[in-house]
Amino acid sequence: ETFQSHYVSLHVRISNNAALRLYRDTLGFENDKIEAKYYADGEDAYSMRLDLSSVREELREAEGADQDEGEAVGDEGKQAAEELAKQEEVKEKLRKVRIGRGLGVGELVERDESAKA
Repeated sequence: ETFQSHYVSLHVRISNNAALRLYRDTLGFENDKIEAKYYADGEDAYSMRLDLSSVREELREAEGADQDEGEAVGDEGKQAAEELAKQEEVKEKLRKVRIGRGLGVGELVERDESAKA
């Protein structure tokens, strides 16, 4: 995901060859500039940047390729039709019931019959 970002930036020590290879060669970051004395010990750093516009386009293409193009066929299509029929039967069996004040419950009075016994 790109989270609506346009780019990712980071800094890497010039002496850190493993990190440079990872970010530049594997992940596709580009050297933006060198920042002099970036770290507290005075070492310079590469300012690296990854443009996310190409990543966003790849994600859109991947989402488009995964979309279903039609209805299920064969055994899977039969199962879907059977499940749909069962759901319709359940809907037919359900009935609406009135509750509460519509039945006059609001007019009922509570009585205490325990004192009479």
